[in-house]
Amino acid sequence: MPRSDLLALTADDLAAITNRGTVKRAQKELAGGEVTWEFRDDPTELVCVWSDGITCRFPNDKAIHDAVCSSGAVGVTRYIVRSVLAYQHTVSETRPERPALDDDQTGHTQSEQAKVGGVWDPGTISDDDLIAQYSKSAVAKARQRFEEGVLVELSRGAKPTARFLDEACTVRFLVPNDLRYVQADCAESLWPKWVPLAVWAFRHLPADQLAGLVSIQQSELPTPTALLGDLDQLLKELCRDGLSNVGRTWAARLSRVEAAMRQEGLVWPAELIAELLLQAEMYRQHDARFDPLRNVEVVGELLARKRAMERSTSAVPQPLIRGSRSDRPTEISGGRMVGVGLGVRVSKRLVTISAYLQDIDSGAITAVERSFADPVDSSEASLRSFSDLAETIVARGASLGNLATSQLLIKSGKRTPSGVLILPRTHASVAVNPQSFQWEQLKTPFAVEGFAQLAARLSSLPPSYLRPLRRAENLHVVSVAQVDGVEFDPARQCLTATVKDVQGDTAQLIHPFVTRGAMGFNALLKALQVSGDQVRFVCGHVRSVGSSLEIRPVSVIVDRDGQRTMLLPWASREVEPAVADAVANQNWRTERSVIEQFQQELQEALADLLLNGIHDGDQQTWNELTRTSERLGFNRLAQSIHALSESLHARSNDPHWDGSLAVRQILELCLFVRLAME
Repeated sequence: MPRSDLLALTADDLAAITNRGTVKRAQKELAGGEVTWEFRDDPTELVCVWSDGITCRFPNDKAIHDAVCSSGAVGVTRYIVRSVLAYQHTVSETRPERPALDDDQTGHTQSEQAKVGGVWDPGTISDDDLIAQYSKSAVAKARQRFEEGVLVELSRGAKPTARFLDEACTVRFLVPNDLRYVQADCAESLWPKWVPLAVWAFRHLPADQLAGLVSIQQSELPTPTALLGDLDQLLKELCRDGLSNVGRTWAARLSRVEAAMRQEGLVWPAELIAELLLQAEMYRQHDARFDPLRNVEVVGELLARKRAMERSTSAVPQPLIRGSRSDRPTEISGGRMVGVGLGVRVSKRLVTISAYLQDIDSGAITAVERSFADPVDSSEASLRSFSDLAETIVARGASLGNLATSQLLIKSGKRTPSGVLILPRTHASVAVNPQSFQWEQLKTPFAVEGFAQLAARLSSLPPSYLRPLRRAENLHVVSVAQVDGVEFDPARQCLTATVKDVQGDTAQLIHPFVTRGAMGFNALLKALQVSGDQVRFVCGHVRSVGSSLEIRPVSVIVDRDGQRTMLLPWASREVEPAVADAVANQNWRTERSVIEQFQQELQEALADLLLNGIHDGDQQTWNELTRTSERLGFNRLAQSIHALSESLHARSNDPHWDGSLAVRQILELCLFVRLAME
């Protein structure tokens, strides 16, 4: 009888059980043909005899951890690993081809689906199995913890994953319905707690969903009424007086609110307040990185989270809105990270470049960031390109672009709640090495099996303004079979293409044209046109648009004759020789749609009020915005803008004008701007 558990283990699973060095050495010995093997059938065990004199024995009804190696070494040795790999190779050569399944043959059990590489559900594991694996008392303690409440993101697939959001722990099920093959990024002594929690959470996920969010909350969290009242007053003062005229105590009072919110576990509102305080400090210091437009977004999101907390909505789990115990600064004692791409965020006078990395052990996504202020009154042609900015050195001779495409080894560091990685200052604590882009080994939920699973995940999540503020919250990598339909959309000024995954599902790839990123844009366009059938992975920020998915890439992996390379859409310099001439002849132009232009003008007008206050507000600007919103058909929005315009007009006629109506409308419009960013 075939050992289905050994057949289900991938090289990445074996690396999690042992280490990657052991697996690579075993793979090298097999690939080099240095040894041969023979399997012997035995009623009680599977025996692998090697030509170098080693014999490995796998007792029936025992896991790989119980295998015995004649070398005398203890644990899962490289001989045991190479025996598993050899067994998989032997079975794959002797097993007959499996016929394709008709639509009426898909009603298999979970275990049958898993055997053919399909989706299976850990929720089918019984409590008796849990007790047999972990003991009755341990399962009882886990049940008590479960009833206290959990917030967990689940993903069904060949390797189901449960990522707990209220505490930092991810559980992975490697072999269908076999609790002996479970991995978790916490101490093994805690597995009797987290594995049952994961199994029970999967039982609450609807059977027709591949992925989703499960919240078990027995009691409502208290509403921090006093804190939210203090925040409301401070935001009103900001709208009334503007950042340039607020009282001397405003920043100190806001800082106290931030500290109190962190004390109460309101991590994400506190992070937004910290960003508002940083903007205020940069303004006072005349720092060129000050971004008045960002103030509008921060105020709008603070208002959205404030209202969601005040109303104690059950539609969105409160820990997502507020934050949890796992959302705190984390000291990193060391580890290996692999670069997965480079992102760019552009505001009016500021560019932020992020090199994204995944921690090989925990699967956590972090970003190394640098912000660059544009010179005042500089023309677009004189601004540094994104490719130039990506060459900024951040650690031991390595640039942002290097980190995005390489492996990073660190001995220490710090990860902020938002997922920003702060590198150690000492050069000896950092090393950067090349990678081979074997992204099949990347961990879930960042790595997804297909667009169907990704669509299921996104459909279960609330809007981004009510979710954790992590830099890579919607960043994913997906295995790709083909990219076609590549073209430039002149109306939207962006590259569009259709990406097809290995299951045949599709998503729309979108990459905007920006003059400073022209080289990367053209490199991406031509690479997809010439090598669309050689694209193996696409990594990018994903969102749902209607019934389809849209992915904005930060990296693309192309496989040419077994040699994989990474293309950075924002910053690649290299262009294939075959298309270099075509690149030189391109003459793109940047335009905004009428609606985008209106949103930009509205945000700029609000930013001016948040900077200078309502007493210096330009009524003519708001009159024009009223007419534009009416012309575009934004009737309800036009009412708010008109009310603000009328309130500003009454300023010069009413000696008792207090501006409270104007302040309310400013807050509502800031909220609109943030919601419109979805």
